[in-house]
This record gives sequence, C-alpha cells and structure tokens, in this order.
Amino acid sequence: DDGMEDEEEDGEVSARARSVIASTRDRFDSIPFAGTSAHGGPQRSIEGWIIIVSGVKEDAEESDLYDAFAEFGEVKDLHLNLERRTGYGKGYALVEYGCFEEAQTAIRSMNGTQLLTKTIHVDWAFNRGPIQNVTSARPAQRRSRTPPRRLAAMTY
Repeated sequence: DDGMEDEEEDGEVSARARSVIASTRDRFDSIPFAGTSAHGGPQRSIEGWIIIVSGVKEDAEESDLYDAFAEFGEVKDLHLNLERRTGYGKGYALVEYGCFEEAQTAIRSMNGTQLLTKTIHVDWAFNRGPIQNVTSARPAQRRSRTPPRRLAAMTY
C-alpha cells in the first residue's frame, strides 16, 4: 500500500474519491445575495456590506471617515489602512454597513465628492462577476517597453 489507492494508473481520480468530493461540496454555507443579477453586482460579506473608499487623503483619520459615512446608516466597521513607517493612511478605507440600502446610499451620495479637500471614489468592495468601472486616483500612464536583451549579455 503506497497511499495511491484513490488514483488509477492513468492518473484519473477513482470513483471513491469522486464520491467523497461530491459529498463535501454541499457542506459549505452560501452567503445570501441581495442586489442585481447573479452574474454582477455587489457581494455580501459574512457580517454585512463592505464598500471601499479610494482617494482618501493620507492625513485623514478614522473619525473623519466615520463622521462622513455615519449619516447614511450604522457603520458596523471601518478600517483605514496605515503605512507602518510614516503612520499616514495608504489612500483607501473599508466601511461596512449591516444593511444593503445604507451601503448603496453611501456609495451614490459620496462617490466623486470631496473629503478633506480631495476627491474620493466609493464603490462596492466585493463584486460578483467582472469589474465594470475601474477608477483610480492616479492618472493613466503608458508603461515603458522592456529593452531588448543583447546576445552578448546572455553568453558568458
């Protein structure tokens, strides 16, 4: 016995292994979906609806964001990621609401507005399906082309 009893000689999975895989497939909980179609739209997290706020000024504090987003509903959680070396924000924050409608209202109301003299972009943090609209705080830049390798540099 070499521990390979679930695999046949040609490398395919045996019938016993397929039945084990099939029986464990349905054991996981699914997260209920509220929104648009099953192929697009927001995805609920375990505890609520999370939105991402990008373009946040680096010297913004959690209280600034909380004050701005609390008017749309109860903010269950707010995370402002900080740079370890400087202690300033990294330019984005995650805000969690318990209710879909509150999160959706916050997105519609705050997207493209000014927060501490800087324009912020607000959208769902988790989406089903392909990304529809990508907005970045940075202007689009064309990437430089990698220079061709020289044959002399490759041989020693």
